[in-house]
Amino acid sequence: VLLLGPTGNMGSRLLPALLAHEHQVVVFVRSESKLKDIFGTVLISKCTIVTGTATDTNAVEKALVDNKCDGLVNSAGLAAIFPWQNPQLQEIEEAIATAAVNAGRKLGHPLRCWFMGGLTVLDYPGMEGVKLST
Repeated sequence: VLLLGPTGNMGSRLLPALLAHEHQVVVFVRSESKLKDIFGTVLISKCTIVTGTATDTNAVEKALVDNKCDGLVNSAGLAAIFPWQNPQLQEIEEAIATAAVNAGRKLGHPLRCWFMGGLTVLDYPGMEGVKLST
């Protein structure tokens, strides 16, 4: 299982749960040192670490294919509330979904995917016609 965003609020809870259920976990992080600061070496020694950016479709696809992942869980991305912060969740989810489809083709089977979301992926009143990502 490829886990994107393991250093965030939700991802930091998902990683121990995935390992407790005996999944082989590949973590996809921007900062390996932050990952080690949060979890320490014992937990991290049970994972494969890939460094990259969740908006990089090619890097996510490579991580999936190189590690023969049959699923992914995305908890990367800030569910920013417009206009106070610049949301990237839509861009991240598009890149990861594209990578999952491409990797599935290369691996010869579709991948199981779980996407954690927030307000930036929803339509809500008063925001008709407003593009939330740049």
